[in-house]
Amino acid sequence: MTLTNTMAMTMMCVAALCAGCVGHWDDFSTAGDVPVSENRQGASLQGLAHSDIKPGPVESEATVIGVEVLDVTIPASLHAQGLAVPGKLVRPRWSRKVGKRPAMMVLHGSGGLLQMPRSKSDRPCSPQMEDQFATWSHRLARLGYTVLLPSSYSARGFCDKHTDAARIPKTFDDRSEQIVGRFYDVDAAARFFCDRPEVDCDRMGLLGFSQGGTMVMVALHWQLDHALDYFRKTRGKKFDITIPDVKPGRPAFQMGVAYYPGCGFDGFIPLSKSKKKPVFNKFYATAPLTILHGGRDSLVVHCSTRYGPGRRQIQSRQVARQLKVDDIYDVTVYPGARHSFDLAGRKGADAAARDAALKVTLDKIASQL
Repeated sequence: MTLTNTMAMTMMCVAALCAGCVGHWDDFSTAGDVPVSENRQGASLQGLAHSDIKPGPVESEATVIGVEVLDVTIPASLHAQGLAVPGKLVRPRWSRKVGKRPAMMVLHGSGGLLQMPRSKSDRPCSPQMEDQFATWSHRLARLGYTVLLPSSYSARGFCDKHTDAARIPKTFDDRSEQIVGRFYDVDAAARFFCDRPEVDCDRMGLLGFSQGGTMVMVALHWQLDHALDYFRKTRGKKFDITIPDVKPGRPAFQMGVAYYPGCGFDGFIPLSKSKKKPVFNKFYATAPLTILHGGRDSLVVHCSTRYGPGRRQIQSRQVARQLKVDDIYDVTVYPGARHSFDLAGRKGADAAARDAALKVTLDKIASQL
């Protein structure tokens, strides 16, 4: 069954099962965008080998001649909780005018998108991206993709969940609050991204790392409205946040790649794999989902049946069988790899796993967008 038919069938089945459930380059500028020279990110481009740059979705006779980084703000008016979210927009510079192009949203992990402040003027964080995200955004932009990287942590006044914990606000200090809050960030970012003149709204993908990988999975979950309502009714009274519904009309992502996510979702979506439990409370992605994990990472347990209970893998299979649609949950585990296996210089870095995962990621993006 094709992806389009799968999604259409899924939505029809949701209704049945849940009845009663609760350009010229200058033309691209918009108000609030602040250009940043790519040279400012030069130190972050180490490791972006020429072999990584393969032909992307380039129109006839148009080539990428550079990359531009913009500081942008996703307006509070788009956010269900009324929060303005800063971010980086990294886009290719073309040799000639091109139309709307495929785009990728990249979601940071618990280390945050931005580096810790280096001076008093850097508040709450440095304007410089962490090397991982500078490298990935430039890599994708050079392949012809416009890249949006929302900064969920600096939007809430801190930079790094681990080293900057004292500044985490009360409304974001619980892991479940972080999952819900970051989902609202992705929802607002998707609407903002879709309205960009350089972005083909029908060809948007997701790439996330660690907690950002978890958010890729949550953002692709087949019935988020139901998940939000269920979470609000069962656990909402325990938290310091409101849990509003999201407005209809959010653009749909066409694919997602999640590096070493935590697949438990911290209680946002139930973990039960019992066949007696309602299928509409189980995880299923509405677009092809690729999970790249390490066999020596404790977070793999709910992602893969070979390395633990694999509850999300089982749930996806159960939903697909009941709805009679394709199971588009794909997980690859690199046996000796640890968390953050792709980060050179970090404890647990694994060059073989990093290179293999990079190839998978670029192939998936090229073939699914």
